[in-house]
Amino acid sequence: MSLTKERRYSIGEVFPIHENLDCFAPYYEPEPFTDEERYYLTPFWTNLNKPVFAANNLPVEIPAALASRYSRATETARRLFWKEYVSPILYPEKQTGWDDKTEVEKDEAKSLAFEFKGYVDYLHEHGGLEKVVNVQRSRKFFDRWLAGFGDDSIAEMGSVNLFIEGASNIAVNEIEKKRVGISPIEKSSRYVSFADKLPNGEYQYVVPGEIVGTPLEEDFKNVMDLLFGTYDLIDDSYLMYIKSRYPRGDDETESSFNASRSAKRFDDIRDLLPFATRTNVGLNGNGRAFEDLVNRMLDHEIGEVRYWGKMLCRELEQVVPSFMTRPQTLRGAETQVYRSNMKALSAQLAEEVLGGIIPENQVPGRVQLVDWTQRADVEVLSAFIYPGDNSGFTMEEIREAVASLTPRELKEQMKRIFKERNFGKTDPAELTRDKVRFRKVPKAFEAAHYWFEVWTRGGDFRDLHRHRQLTQDRKKFTTKNGYDLEKDVINSPFIDEFRKIFRYVEDVFNRLEEISPDIAQYAVPFAFVQQFYMNMTARELYWIAELRTGPQGRPEYRKVVQEMVRQAKRKSPNVFAGIKVDNNDYSLARRESEKRSEQKRKVLGKVNA
Repeated sequence: MSLTKERRYSIGEVFPIHENLDCFAPYYEPEPFTDEERYYLTPFWTNLNKPVFAANNLPVEIPAALASRYSRATETARRLFWKEYVSPILYPEKQTGWDDKTEVEKDEAKSLAFEFKGYVDYLHEHGGLEKVVNVQRSRKFFDRWLAGFGDDSIAEMGSVNLFIEGASNIAVNEIEKKRVGISPIEKSSRYVSFADKLPNGEYQYVVPGEIVGTPLEEDFKNVMDLLFGTYDLIDDSYLMYIKSRYPRGDDETESSFNASRSAKRFDDIRDLLPFATRTNVGLNGNGRAFEDLVNRMLDHEIGEVRYWGKMLCRELEQVVPSFMTRPQTLRGAETQVYRSNMKALSAQLAEEVLGGIIPENQVPGRVQLVDWTQRADVEVLSAFIYPGDNSGFTMEEIREAVASLTPRELKEQMKRIFKERNFGKTDPAELTRDKVRFRKVPKAFEAAHYWFEVWTRGGDFRDLHRHRQLTQDRKKFTTKNGYDLEKDVINSPFIDEFRKIFRYVEDVFNRLEEISPDIAQYAVPFAFVQQFYMNMTARELYWIAELRTGPQGRPEYRKVVQEMVRQAKRKSPNVFAGIKVDNNDYSLARRESEKRSEQKRKVLGKVNA
């Protein structure tokens, strides 16, 4: 049996949007809300019983704050909204610190509760904005222009906050491939536990619909239960091991000590989690970007991705129906099939072009600089001078003038750019990445390009994949490059469990790969090394390096980025003479950041006292 998707050129009567995808739907149990909760939540969400939902009638800051909470919360967005926004407004007297408030503050809180209740009553009686103003006229305008004239720029002016809950890391990775026009914030595997089970008694993973009902379903579930079961089993024990390995320092409070060691624990054992792991993601995007995302998903080779694409389309119809018209037309269907055909062609060309060649199958290291801009300093300095010239010189003339500089002169001119970046920082201790990284190097640094191939753990790929101002793509997730673990895991009493489980994983992966390399990806734990490329400008490398090499970063991706800088710097020393990279080794990544957070909380406490 093979599940490989073939190219096709006939759409037929059934468009991708019309495909019955229920068999690919991940398990979902609607959240149980009380009647009161439903009354106060309904006006603000497109639904309360589906895993995809959009925000309604809310200030833009609220969905943004809820999405950001996904990073460190196990609760859903709608539950968080009730718990952290609605309930505190409705019942101020039940909140911590109520007895310490003045009578004026108490009266203000009670008045706010009264006003909020009135606002919700109004929304139930009269509806939201659509019932107050003539939204239909606006939608007819959008429909006419989008469908009749195809003016995509119109669709960029309307944005939506959308939430997806319970999707696999495979599906969310496909969603986050959409770089332009959509900003995602995802539930982090670095800060929260994935040991809790779902209401159906299973661990937090998605079973791909393609293998449900086949002999491989049992094998897949067995290996998933083993991975999550081990994660669950060693969770507390590994935390105690980390606390003994890294005792509390004299400069740490009990709170920062517990927070940093807990983060270290999750950081290390998350390498057990597979790409089948369920996650939540909040998206903010414009109509054009969501249309493109839906088109990418509706004819995808993985059924779960197609399911989420259809769910997105149906939910977006509730808030921006005009933007979801074209994915359901013949034009949309052809676009969707075209995308899947291109993927199939890529696989065919790879087989034809590389078929007679035997790969070395050796990972050359974490990073390999594949290509770069020759004389990058000439290109950067020319681009920097160009907008400052008022005499009409062409770019070719400017480049010739810059290229004629001596190496010493060229180096000195580049140093002047970095000197400006460091203004006001006379103390060498202030010339660090955290002090100046928000002073981004000029746009001229985008004239130099660097193409890296990277081999690193799947979990660290997911972290680096979030950078969108560059071009990156990957091979399918695999176990064939072996796995890598943190030193603390290797030295722990749990290492034998990791190794035994991963041998079992490799066996199940190989059997899944025989029917579908795409579906086999679900079984791959984050510990296994993945292969991808990142093609970026010098400006983006500055940003990534100065962000990702900080003490709070995961040790593995810090090493990846540090090596990227080293290799780029060897080829273009003048361009990267001003880059601020932290090359120190931090075995305990979150220690310093948790200490700073604790200090900030103390300051805020004094301010609010």
